[in-house]
Amino acid sequence: MQPDRDVLALERIERELTLLVRRAQKVHLHTDVSTEPLERAAYAILGVVNDEGPLRAGTLAGRFRIDPSTVSRQAASLVAAGLMLREPDPDDGRACRFALTEHGRDALEATRAVRRRVMRQLLGAWPQEDRDAFASLLERFNAGLNSELASSGLVAAT
Repeated sequence: MQPDRDVLALERIERELTLLVRRAQKVHLHTDVSTEPLERAAYAILGVVNDEGPLRAGTLAGRFRIDPSTVSRQAASLVAAGLMLREPDPDDGRACRFALTEHGRDALEATRAVRRRVMRQLLGAWPQEDRDAFASLLERFNAGLNSELASSGLVAAT
């Protein structure tokens, strides 16, 4: 009896995702920190603040589905490192927002450049249509994963 096509596809996907995570961890562990100046959490926070503008800690926590105290701690270390600054929230003088500094923008762009270079190396031989399709499928997969985490009450990773 032949396994059904859907089961085979799901097994292939699971196997490939397992390999992807394992290999990504190896690459991360062997990356020269000087070539990628930002850690994963810092990169994620700075990216959102860069793309959306100054944000309150609670808004950032909502974006990542993590506890506000976690974001506050991470943001405080980014402020201490000179990558972000606290500024008064113009809509509520009692609250503050986090904004990027010039140093933060530079570090974010340097990290993005390193990551783009790696992606170019990995996907350079792929036709543009395949890269576009891969990007769309990854976006769709991540959106589904995010929805599942939200509906399950689980915390989404940053």
